[in-house]
Parts: sequence; structure tokens; C-alpha cells
Amino acid sequence: MVNKMSVAYRASEKQFPHFTLYRAKQNGGWEFDFVKLTAFFTSRGYFIYRTSIDRFIPIRIIDNIVKQVGKKELKDEILNFLILVDDCPEYIHQFALKDISKAVSDDFLETLPAKQVEFRKDRKDAMQLYYQNCIVKITKNKITTHPYTELDGYIWESQILPRVYNTSVNPDQIESDFKKFVFNISNKDNNRYKSICSVLGFLIHNYKSPAYCPAIILNDEVISSNPEGGTGKGLLIKAVEQFLTTITIEGKTFSFDKNFVYQSVNADTKLIAFQDVNKSFDFERLFAVLTDGINIEKKGKDAIHYTFQDTPKIVITTNYAIKGAGNSHERRRFELEISQHYNRQRTPLDDFKKMMFVEWSQNDYESFDAFIVDCCQFYLKAGLVSQTLINLPEKRLIAETNIDFIKFMTDFDFRTIARAELYRSFTEQFDEYLSNKYFTKQLFSKWVNVYAESKGYSVEDYIYQSVRHYKFT
Repeated sequence: MVNKMSVAYRASEKQFPHFTLYRAKQNGGWEFDFVKLTAFFTSRGYFIYRTSIDRFIPIRIIDNIVKQVGKKELKDEILNFLILVDDCPEYIHQFALKDISKAVSDDFLETLPAKQVEFRKDRKDAMQLYYQNCIVKITKNKITTHPYTELDGYIWESQILPRVYNTSVNPDQIESDFKKFVFNISNKDNNRYKSICSVLGFLIHNYKSPAYCPAIILNDEVISSNPEGGTGKGLLIKAVEQFLTTITIEGKTFSFDKNFVYQSVNADTKLIAFQDVNKSFDFERLFAVLTDGINIEKKGKDAIHYTFQDTPKIVITTNYAIKGAGNSHERRRFELEISQHYNRQRTPLDDFKKMMFVEWSQNDYESFDAFIVDCCQFYLKAGLVSQTLINLPEKRLIAETNIDFIKFMTDFDFRTIARAELYRSFTEQFDEYLSNKYFTKQLFSKWVNVYAESKGYSVEDYIYQSVRHYKFT
């Protein structure tokens, strides 16, 4: 399908004024006329968009649709004009090829007019999706379609979806494969199904509440010492990618200490997906990103800071419990368990006989879009709907302590007990820990505190007859 909503296509439909972009040098030869070049660019919708006082990105705006452009596109604009429109002689073409870098240098581009672009964002109680044929406006009470002549504000080109919206598809009457898939990974439980639907709506909603905008964490429901994955978490991310500019970060090899960890994030990025993070993932390193904004460092360029409102939302998939407890963690995370309807032996391809998103027909996409719009409306009505977590609390406890320790504490009655006695009882039952250089009395004490807290107890350091005891209250 030709993307008739793209900036390039819309520009091709317009007539632009003619400029002579070069002039003769006094000592012979040719040079770009930078005054004319500025007028040339601005007449064709090229400006700079400042991300801070001293940083900018080049953009192109046609009919309130904005695209971030690179120097290759700017060079092509000049050269295509000289060859196809200006019909310049070959020696001018040769000069332009030789000096083209001067025409797109940072020093020159910074002199282009800075456009004060107010990008349209969703409201708390309403959202919009942009299709090829219409704008779909969603509130908790109704879903309506509108022409682009009613577009109020600027949007990124990447927000416009490469497909049409079919208003005649009713998600209650025509079930999409993806809707069935979501029901399956909810263990066919209506409440858990609604929770996943609410998460899809939340992620697509182009609004961030300063009061509560958590990272979404998708975890496997099953407890296993050797988790395999394959439950469908990745397909949920793929579904959201059909609506948002998303960057995916490979979680297994990711480290916050690497340079340029967010270098793929651009001004139009709406979602950062950490896929398959391991058990050592340091969630606290995302605290500032989730509440204050994000700093983007790219190789060879100055750092850019995006405010909280312009920072992408975050989703994390994992087969392990993400470590961390307390209010600071709870208000920054929203966790879902995905049932093991699908696994290594049974995949969505077995159920639906086609690869989702890759082998879909137009009808498949239309029913999928109708379902997602329904999810968005459900989210606006209900907000994020929590699940009753089945195994995640225990998985988190295992992550914070040790599975052998949990087995040891299963029948403990939380009586007051000497610290040395409890430690000795554990090491007698699991004597291999005595030869583990990482196992210390301090670590054991930390496990005791974490375990007690998970069971609703607080721990006091109680001294009786000069012996330190654990006292549980």
C-alpha cells in the first residue's frame, strides 16, 4: 500500500517555489547561496526542532505531520531539485556533489528556523489512533472516526499506521486470532483476560500521568528452576509495535553500565521494550527514567534529555521475578502473569495455522484493530486492572532469598529463636552452603528478614542473656 499520509507523499503532491541554490565565486568556481538555501529548505517544510537550548534535530513538516530527517534526506532534496527541477548543467551537478556536506553541516542547519512544535498528546480520558483513511477518537463512552482536516496539532509521521480502519468490524461479533490468543494466555480466565486488555490499552495510550505511570512487567506464571519462556509475552509486545514506534533491547546481554544504552531512542519513540531480562536485572536503575525522564547519549553526539512526558513508556518481559520490594518499587511497576497455555511444544502457530502479523490478511488486521480499539476503550473505563497473582509473590521471594532456604523455613513457627541456632539448623540441613564463599551469616540474616516480611512479620534484634535472637512480631 502506498502511504499517502507520509510526509514524502504529501510533499510530492505540492508545488514549491523555485530557487537558484548556487552562485559564482568572484575568483571562479561555484558555491552554495546559503540565504537561498535557507529559503529553499523552509519553503519545503524543513526546520529544526530544539530538544534543549543548545541541541536540535532536523525535521520536516507537511500538513501538521512531522518527520525527523537525516542528512541523507537533506542531501537528496538538494540534488534531486538540481537535477530534476532546476535541470542544472553537469558542472553544477559536479560542484554540488563535491560541496554537498557544507549544505547540510550542523553549523548551517542550526541557522534554520526553529519550529515551536506542540505535538498532540492524548488526554487522560481520551485517545486517538491515526490510520490511512481516518483518525479514530476513543473515549470511554464512544468511538468515532474523523478526517485529517480535523487534526488539531502536530503528530509524528511514525504515528500514522500503514493500514485503513474498517468501521464495520464489530469486535463482539468477529473474533480476531489475537483476541483468542490473549484469552488463551489468560488461562481462559475473564478477570486475567481483562487485565491483559487493560495493559494493551495503557501502553498504546499516548498519555503519561505523573501520579502513576509504571513499567509493565510480563512474567511467566509457572515456577521453574529452568524457565523456558515461549508463553507469548513477545507477541504482546509485537501487538503494541503495530501502533507505536518501539525499540527493543535484548535483556539477556543488557547492562546499565554499557555506553549508549539508549542510543536507539529517538524523539518519536513511544515504547522501550526490555525483552527476556535475566534474574540480575537491576530495576532500580530505571527509577529515574520512570519518574524524571531519560538522557540519550549517541555516539559522537551530545546527550539529549527528554522530559518525563516525552520519555517512552517501558515494558519488560522476563522468566524471573524482578527483584525489589517496598513502596518505591510498587508504584513504579505493574506486573502480569502469563499462563503456560503456550510453550516449547505448543505454539500459537499450532492453534492459528499462520504467523501472527507476518502472514495476516487485510481481514486479520481489521479484526485485530477492532479488538485493540476495544482494549483502549476498556482501559479508559477501567484503568489498569490488577491480576490476582498466583506464583509471582513466591517467585519474587525466591529471587530475594534462596529456594533451599524457603524449603527450610516452610514449617517455621516464627517463635523467638537465637540467631546462631537458626543458622546452625539451616547449615546442618544444607551443609553444602558452608563451603560457599558467597554464603555468610549476614546474607542468611537478610534472608530471614525478607522471608518474615513476606509472611507479615517484622523482625527485632532481641538480646536475651547476652545472646542475640530473632524476635518476630
